[in-house]
Amino acid sequence: RLARELGVSEKRSARIKVASLLHDLGKLGVDEKILFKKGKLDEREFEEIKKHPHWGSDAVKHLYFLKDIIPIMADHHENFDGSGYPRGARGTEIPAESRILSIADAYEALTADRPYRKGFSKKEALKILDDEKGRKLDPRMTDVFIKMIKEAGVKG
Repeated sequence: RLARELGVSEKRSARIKVASLLHDLGKLGVDEKILFKKGKLDEREFEEIKKHPHWGSDAVKHLYFLKDIIPIMADHHENFDGSGYPRGARGTEIPAESRILSIADAYEALTADRPYRKGFSKKEALKILDDEKGRKLDPRMTDVFIKMIKEAGVKG
């Protein structure tokens, strides 16, 4: 929906949709003890988690019909300010599709219950996204997302 709001073509929107379904495929290679840990990850555990974008994109690289989603999957943890992983890409070096996926993924992650915390309310999640503009998230795209969610009626 965010892609449509941003005027992204149907073809590119379809790629984002497929990538959104497969972007964490690489987590299949991460030890369950790390994935479902109730506390904060230590440095070694976080380094292991950081491998999942590569593992996921590597898993689909031989499927020709998925070749267009590989960059989206590979860069979904890049941060707008360059502090993300795996490449440390920044701003528009990050594919627009990955920046869109990052916003939707962050919102879903914030509002979902996790082994280590209860999910945030929609209102709290939007505040966190707003705070991450320019650091983790594309500021313009995040503004569009927040407006879109608020117009849909945020309760809780």
